[in-house]
Order: sequence, then structure tokens, then C-alpha cells
Amino acid sequence: MTNVLRLTEHPPLRRDQAFERLRDAIITGHFSPGARLIERELCEAMGVSRTSIREVLRRLEAERLIEVEPRRGPIVARLSPKQVKEIYEVRALLEAAVVRRFALEASAEDIAELRRIYDRLSIVREQEDVAAIVSTTRRFSEHMMGIVNHELINDIHQKLIARISVSRVFAISLPGRLQQSARELAVVMDAIERRDAEGAAQSLMIYVRNAGDAALKHLEATSIVNE
Repeated sequence: MTNVLRLTEHPPLRRDQAFERLRDAIITGHFSPGARLIERELCEAMGVSRTSIREVLRRLEAERLIEVEPRRGPIVARLSPKQVKEIYEVRALLEAAVVRRFALEASAEDIAELRRIYDRLSIVREQEDVAAIVSTTRRFSEHMMGIVNHELINDIHQKLIARISVSRVFAISLPGRLQQSARELAVVMDAIERRDAEGAAQSLMIYVRNAGDAALKHLEATSIVNE
């Protein structure tokens, strides 16, 4: 825990940095769903006060990345199948809205940059580097989000992605999903380059829905559920 969470900034920045560091540790899977977050250990690992840690935990609870259980205290949030299904449904709608506008409004250079990210994604897929695949896929989405620049969609989308980040890593490792997702994103990229906004939006919704199905399969296989 110490190496992942240790802070280096000066004291005035430590509370915000502690929040970002612990948030990143959760969404990258350093803490598994259901893992206890013990205040004393977090204080020691990050060198911050218990007051600061409690504020950090309150912010993480507000983002629904942790939950507080009676007699156990704060734990990393666990998603039920229903929650996963709903998150992916909303994600599909948000990303479809963004890709539709991107296909219509993006400059040629914006689309060329998206193609470069897509080509990088193809390389890391061949290497079967799951962490790089997830981060590059996120860049693919974030590039379009940044160009479209819809603040409300961006805010909601970031919070949704944070909640499903761990399941994304495992879902893409399911047999056949890597190849399937490659075919699906190829269709999206092709539609964008042809300025086919509706085709890109519909193709992206298929991609996200299938990603959601894979996440549900992983959840069921590992029994990380809220009954």
C-alpha cells in the first residue's frame, strides 16, 4: 500500500492529492471490491491526518466508489448486476451522443488524431497488454469527449467509468472479447471517417452494450455481487 499511496506534495495540497491517489488506487483495482479501507493504515501510508482521510472517504462515498457498512466501516463499493447493467446503458447513450456530434463537427485533424489513437490501440491489442488496452481505449473516448466539450456529459461519464473501471479490465480478458471489441471499434472508426454520424452512434452503442454483457459475465463468474 505504501508505494502506491505515498504522497510527495507539500502539506497545503495533500488533502486533494490524497483523494486523487486513493481514488486512482480504487479504480485501477489496487483495492478489490469489498476491501476494507482502514483509516489508520491509510493515514500511515499517505502521511496525512485522520481528519484529512475522513474527508477523502466522504468524497469517495459521494462518488459511490466506497460504501460504509455497519461495524466494518468503509469498503470499496461492490456493484450488483443491476447496477452494472444500468451503468452500461447510460454509458452507451452518453457515448453515442458524443460520437454523433464528433462525426459531424470534428475537424479533419481531430479525426486524424483519433485514427492515431485507434492505431495505437491496435498495437497494444496485438501485444495483449490489457492495462494498455484499457488506458488507450479511454484515450479514444476522452479525445472525442474533449473535442465535443459537453461539460455535463463529461462529468457524468467520468463518474460512471470510475465505477466500472475494475470490471472493464477483467471483462476484456474474457475469451473472445478482445477480438470482438476490435471488430466493433473498427466499424465505429470507419463510420466516423466517413462522417456517418448515425452509423457511428449505432455502432458505438453495440460496442458498449457488448462490453456491458462481458462485464456482467465476469461479475457472475466471480460472484462479486450485492445480494
